[in-house]
Amino acid sequence: MNPYQQNDSGEMYDVLVSFLEQIKTAWNNNFQVERSNYKNIKNIVLTGLGGSAISGDVAQTFLYKTLQLPLQVNRNYDLPNFANESTLVIACSYSGNTEETISAYKGALERKCKIVSIGSGGEIEKLANANGNLHIKVPSGFQPRCALGLMFFNLLKFLNDAGFISFNDSMIESIYKMLKAKSEIYSKEHSQPYDDAVKLIGHFPVIHSSDLLQSVNVRFRCQLAENSKVLSYSGIIPELNHNEIIGWEKFDLPAELGLKRQAGSNKFNAMLIQIIDEDDHPRNKLRFKITEKILKETGIEILKIKSSEKSFEERIIDLIYYTDWVSFYLAVLRKVDPTPIKNINTLKNSLAAIQS
Repeated sequence: MNPYQQNDSGEMYDVLVSFLEQIKTAWNNNFQVERSNYKNIKNIVLTGLGGSAISGDVAQTFLYKTLQLPLQVNRNYDLPNFANESTLVIACSYSGNTEETISAYKGALERKCKIVSIGSGGEIEKLANANGNLHIKVPSGFQPRCALGLMFFNLLKFLNDAGFISFNDSMIESIYKMLKAKSEIYSKEHSQPYDDAVKLIGHFPVIHSSDLLQSVNVRFRCQLAENSKVLSYSGIIPELNHNEIIGWEKFDLPAELGLKRQAGSNKFNAMLIQIIDEDDHPRNKLRFKITEKILKETGIEILKIKSSEKSFEERIIDLIYYTDWVSFYLAVLRKVDPTPIKNINTLKNSLAAIQS
């Protein structure tokens, strides 16, 4: 039973509790892959937007030790200039009707790229069927950001079946069992993600991670925006140590400007969130510690998020699942409904009314 139903019209709570079932559904999806079709591929472009594109980001993280070909995530109407007949374009659109992804798909056809698509139907599936390309169909009925398990694990299964990676069923089973245990823990009130959400109320979240965990960082920022209706910021170590770190030096407003802050505070009311993994480069681990020490001197509050799971792959999925729960709890604690995405729908409808 959903204890937050009064603020959760789309049953986001139940979607999160049952997230693990998406993995099993995806890994058991019965689609046929002919490996010989992909033997001359030299690079991979995953094209998509929003909740559909994040599966490509997660793949870059998840497969950083195993995928030997370059993988680029494309969030645009056009493909990168290098895309050609040696490029595999994976068009990810949960709805199948994302206009940027449709445009990129058509561009891939013109460039004679090898094309595979993943989604629940729509125009993308029609394009695939009309051009004899593989379309990996996933169940409909989710918000795109809530279908990450379906989109990512179908992507993983395809890359495995096509011979780009070698991934066994035992790892999938380990991830499934891990999420089953975490679902029971994270779904309880006053769990750790709930308590972290309480800490974030009234703060501007600034999320720091290494480039290794860039996908977790970006996913969290997007979930805070869509679920919690909260703006946040992402910084990447070590890059942020060469620029952003200076921006924390001075928050006071000069008196002669005659400007006032809210609620009598002259501080930037931010909370630093450090997402750290044991596979981070040793020098980046040191950078996290030094950055924490420097920023503490400004009075900034710091929240650390880290997974203790054994394998890197399990830790990545755990971190994504954990931060999804944080974004959900922050929404209901702020008494905002996590499911509706009014501004996105308004923008899409406005674009659809204007024919280019």
